[in-house]
Amino acid sequence: MSGASARPVVTRRVGTRPDASLAYDVRGSGIPLLALHGAYSARGEVRGFLEPVLEGLAVRRIYVDLPGHGDSRPSDGVDGAQGVFDLVDRLLQAEGIDGRFLLLGHSLGGLVARAMAARYSDRVAGLALLCPYLDGPQRPAQASVVRDDGVSGDLDPDARDAYEGYFVVRTAETLARFRAAVAPASGAVDDAVFERALDALDADAGVIEAPVLVACGRQDGWVGWERQQELGAVYPRATVVTVADAGHALPHERPALVAALLADWLAQAGA
Repeated sequence: MSGASARPVVTRRVGTRPDASLAYDVRGSGIPLLALHGAYSARGEVRGFLEPVLEGLAVRRIYVDLPGHGDSRPSDGVDGAQGVFDLVDRLLQAEGIDGRFLLLGHSLGGLVARAMAARYSDRVAGLALLCPYLDGPQRPAQASVVRDDGVSGDLDPDARDAYEGYFVVRTAETLARFRAAVAPASGAVDDAVFERALDALDADAGVIEAPVLVACGRQDGWVGWERQQELGAVYPRATVVTVADAGHALPHERPALVAALLADWLAQAGA
């Protein structure tokens, strides 16, 4: 893991009312990138897999805790998709972002990123979706373990269930990533707040002309990969990749490939 991931995290916060806020932290300088985690996680997971890729590049990484997750709690006052967008507007204003910016979302963060891209379509320089959750019936891949070196034997039962339920590549390297980035980001989530925040969130409200990357794991037993391929027909500048021998933890299981895909996406976006 990068040394950057060990730096102290300075939490920033924006709010629209005392009980409605977003927590986030910022690394680097350059074109802004808003990075969004998946459900039942927090910004530390995305920071954990993204910092080794983007550290040293002219990209200003803004890692956000979604409503009801991580430090964005309590947020009982976040009311529907509009409440989320109001908070994002405050974040962009607080960070002085009045031009173009990048969006990246993992899992359910991909759904939120798509909705944000539709809302800010004229300002989005690029959109990256890693194992994105899509509205409607899921089409998960058949569960299959790619590799299991028996490394989870020393984990306590709860941690072992979490690790084996997420990773289909179970090696010393992925266990280290689980311990460093995934486990610390997992925790209690305010389900009612989160469900309200997703209410009427429309990811298909608009089309962007910016470069789009969609990367999925073929063994993704959570959201699958087949429906995600259809995003290639939604976004005119989409690169859609289905990665063999990886699951929903794709960024942790195939980090070198994901880094190469993101580097190409950034170059296309002019970053």
